[in-house]
Amino acid sequence: MHGRYDVSGPLDTAWNLARAWPDAQLVVLDDAGHGGAGFGAALVTALASFSSQT
Repeated sequence: MHGRYDVSGPLDTAWNLARAWPDAQLVVLDDAGHGGAGFGAALVTALASFSSQT
């Protein structure tokens, strides 16, 4: 996951990594920077998806 307004870690870096990593899923949080209110919920969702994989 990456905040669209993160100036310390540009989105293109996350984009390139996600494209190069098989099975990666990049989630861009439209209203976040380097952290923010939406990160907690997005992290819980990502962790839950890992626990449901077999």
